[in-house]
Amino acid sequence: MQRHIITWALSLGLLSTASLANDIQIDYPGSHQAWQLRHCFQQAPAQMQAHGEATLTLTADWQWQGRSLTPRGRRLALPAGEAGCLQYTVKPRAGNHNQRSSRFRAQHPDSLLLSVDDWQWQASDQSQRQWPQVTINHPADVQVSAPWQLLKRSARQTHYQMKPSPSYANGFLAMGPMQLRTLALGESRLRLAIMAGNHTEHSDLLSDWVKQMAASVARVGESFPLPEVQVLVVLMTGSQGPVPWGQVNRAGGQGVLLVVNPESSRASLFADWTAAHEFSHLLMPYTPYDRWLSEGFASYHQNITRMRVGLLDEPTAWSKLIAGFERGQRTAQQRSAPVLKEAGRRHNMQMYWGGAVFALKADVALQQQSGGRMSLSKTLAGLQDCCLDTGRSWTARSLFQEMDRISASTVFTRLYEQEVKRAPFMEYADLLRELGIERNAYGRIRFNDQAPKALIRQRISLGY
Repeated sequence: MQRHIITWALSLGLLSTASLANDIQIDYPGSHQAWQLRHCFQQAPAQMQAHGEATLTLTADWQWQGRSLTPRGRRLALPAGEAGCLQYTVKPRAGNHNQRSSRFRAQHPDSLLLSVDDWQWQASDQSQRQWPQVTINHPADVQVSAPWQLLKRSARQTHYQMKPSPSYANGFLAMGPMQLRTLALGESRLRLAIMAGNHTEHSDLLSDWVKQMAASVARVGESFPLPEVQVLVVLMTGSQGPVPWGQVNRAGGQGVLLVVNPESSRASLFADWTAAHEFSHLLMPYTPYDRWLSEGFASYHQNITRMRVGLLDEPTAWSKLIAGFERGQRTAQQRSAPVLKEAGRRHNMQMYWGGAVFALKADVALQQQSGGRMSLSKTLAGLQDCCLDTGRSWTARSLFQEMDRISASTVFTRLYEQEVKRAPFMEYADLLRELGIERNAYGRIRFNDQAPKALIRQRISLGY
């Protein structure tokens, strides 16, 4: 009822979002100690809500203007409409999957890495409010990295502006000894934070690596897709491969988390696909209900983007794509495999590489229909003007309708309806032959430039 009253008042102009402004202050003493959070309102919501059970574990001592509160389930009742502050304690040692990692604690004993959803209570009517500014007070030897828009920072205080979050998005707050750098890519900036532990000598290498991987993605739309991104690099020994984990986070802002093995060589780090994959996710808005789409397009571009900037030669890039297609097809041939639209974590290879085949087929169809005037890259560049960083969650259908509008075609919805919703995996062998991509007797990639769509393959490789 309270939300309906607020919505009605807003529609009549009786209440403005400015009057519902709210601000958050965090006082962090450092060294894993519990911290105090104060969330102040000009007009309090009727309720605050927790994202999950972790919030009930990590937070305690809830008070409104000095009066104790008790959660009911995942909700805290507040005196609706009153001015005042909700205060509670965040206890980082109480439990978090990052903090329970013995390797993380051993290698970063003075650092915190916490999911924002695990400790933040949010107003139940947040969609009707201005998003809060966050002020974090901290010791001078503690640095802060968050996905929110950075307003300003000093030695003991960091200010952010939260932004709308899509459904089911996540984000990470890091506090502790870190090396902070701002990397410029045209008009965009990457807020790089390196949680180095005892490996501070790698900072220059990691900065070069992050910038080059992000710059490869910028080639897709002629500029980096977002004005500002948090990039959090955590160095961890004891893992397989140079980059054992990466993920994109979109809660309150855009962020990329990369776990890097500091024992890796420069060559192996630059040869790894993970960072290119994660940055490629930022070319598209968030599609939590269609993971095959977001993972598939990122899998396609992790090879295409590196080829365009010379990190992979053309035969190697296409060989990696085809190897992925084959892995996905094998998974899709299992009896339990669903149609591609329904593919989930039980069929990861089908999901990742079936979506990559979709991206290639859409790219080829666009170029063929337009005589090279339109491509997947140009369509994704058009998304920068309308659809990125808005806090909205998209379905495949709604996003493809927008991409059809940008490309002045029906390529995306047609492929979606005719193939993605009907088959476990899209056929690709004939398309590769038409592009002039062949294997010799030793299994190595060779190109037939007389093939009917060889020019399209060359345009894709060069980024035209």
